[in-house]
Amino acid sequence: MSLPLSKVPFLKKRVKFPVTPHIPGGLTNPDQLRNLAAVAEKYGGTLKIVGNSITIMGLNLVDGEKALAELGAKPESFIAKSVRPVSMCPGKPNCPMAQQESTELGLALDEEFFGQDAPAKIRIGVSGCPNCCAEVFVKDIGLYGTAKGYVLAVGGNSGRKAQIAQVVADNIPEQDVALIIRNILVYFRNNGQTKERLGQTIERLGWYDFKTTAIPEQYRK
Repeated sequence: MSLPLSKVPFLKKRVKFPVTPHIPGGLTNPDQLRNLAAVAEKYGGTLKIVGNSITIMGLNLVDGEKALAELGAKPESFIAKSVRPVSMCPGKPNCPMAQQESTELGLALDEEFFGQDAPAKIRIGVSGCPNCCAEVFVKDIGLYGTAKGYVLAVGGNSGRKAQIAQVVADNIPEQDVALIIRNILVYFRNNGQTKERLGQTIERLGWYDFKTTAIPEQYRK
């Protein structure tokens, strides 16, 4: 998010709001945790573990701005129309079930895509095996690892109009994943309507149109 918190319209109407530093993949260290605890204590906030991050709750807008500056971290996105933090499971070598290094890929995708603009929010998930611990089938863009590469599922979401993603490609090598996601985001930006999730855009225009436009032929399902 590029706007200061004080410039976000809906936040100006709130007395309290959560301060959530962006922690890619939820991978932190003792120094960062100690810093989070110290900042929360300084401004009278309480800590809550949320997804892949830790939220400081109960701060006012002014203190929230100060807290983020002291933490030296980008905030999680408050703006709906953007790419949200990438969810990822531990993957190789940390999980005995993993068939791919999902954390390594997830961090690379988060570095490139987090915060990018889109017609609506985009959630990306990466799992190291078909168990799909990162819940890839309810993500707009989901990937899970097999021995032959990554399987790509697209169009899921867990919102008010929840739907399951469809598998559109398989056997994707790690080095081609980012390229395909770039293609998908270009397709979405060119065709998506405001507040329309990726899956809704694809269903409106047709899966054939999406696949032939965004997915390299050698990987299409």
